[in-house]
Amino acid sequence: MGWATSIPEKGPVNSAGPLDIASHATMLWSRYLVPSIFVIFLALFPMVFVKTAAAHPGLAPEIDEITHELEKNPTSVELLLKRGQLYRSNKGLINSLHDLEQAAQLEPGNAEVLFQRSLTLAALGRDVEAEVGFDQFLEQEALPGKGQGLSPVARGRDRAIAIAERAHIRARTGRMNLALNDYTAAIRLLPVVGLYQARGHLQENQGKLAEAAAGYREGLARLPHAIELKKSLIRIEIARQQYGQALQLIDEELARAHRKTAWYLRRGEVLDAMGQPDAAQVAREQALAEVNQTMGKRVTAVHRLYRAKVYLALGRVEEAKADLRLAIQMAPSFAGAKDLLKKIEAS
Repeated sequence: MGWATSIPEKGPVNSAGPLDIASHATMLWSRYLVPSIFVIFLALFPMVFVKTAAAHPGLAPEIDEITHELEKNPTSVELLLKRGQLYRSNKGLINSLHDLEQAAQLEPGNAEVLFQRSLTLAALGRDVEAEVGFDQFLEQEALPGKGQGLSPVARGRDRAIAIAERAHIRARTGRMNLALNDYTAAIRLLPVVGLYQARGHLQENQGKLAEAAAGYREGLARLPHAIELKKSLIRIEIARQQYGQALQLIDEELARAHRKTAWYLRRGEVLDAMGQPDAAQVAREQALAEVNQTMGKRVTAVHRLYRAKVYLALGRVEEAKADLRLAIQMAPSFAGAKDLLKKIEAS
């Protein structure tokens, strides 16, 4: 299938950007930790990882407050740690590093300082220093008596984050086997969607499709409602020409999904690949019927984009273009509609 019939989906990613899940990890860990460990993760955060580069303007008053406290107590490692983390969350990476370097001078063996400093170094792209720091933190944190006062959950979370950050650095610098080992170790401590996807994407980029599929299935066994893992698994099974497996996964979602249009289109794509064009046509007609029913109640630019994709899958190109033009009229800055219309007109 070409662009006209495929459903946009996030595939393997380049491991070039910095990885830092620390700013949200505490919230995500506590929110999804239940007696059976993790049941659902990233219902609100489907991306591979959450970067601390996102700005938080509301933190500025808190930074000012800590600054005033530091004026009275300039050698407080606790205050320097707090401000360093806040600076990092608010894009102030240089200021963050300055605070954490100062804290490290005051308490060279402080594992938390090592951890936070390494996260800031990773965010700055200073990979070599960051990796050394994560190594030191993991060694220091494992020593008897370290981490006292922290719950097992908090200790496991911080170790997982450090190992995951190190995995990303190793992947970015071409040490793929070491990176895969780190991702697996991090998953044992923190079995969340982002880590399963990071490991799977790395395996995909290496052509290890069977291993990637097994990893996604492992993730779904722990996180059965993790839709992003299921989408990744479907993509891999299609790439492996395991169409029956892909179809089974799609049908599971069709049975439970409230909005089925994209799943019907995906089903049609798989059926075409299986050499069943009539069944594929039925699936696409079902997609059209559903999107038309939705648009009978309310019409938005996004609805028109979805229907345009259905029309394309059905080979009704002019109707697709008409919907896309109307979508752009409704939302002139709608990049998705503009990009798709440009592709159609260029073909």
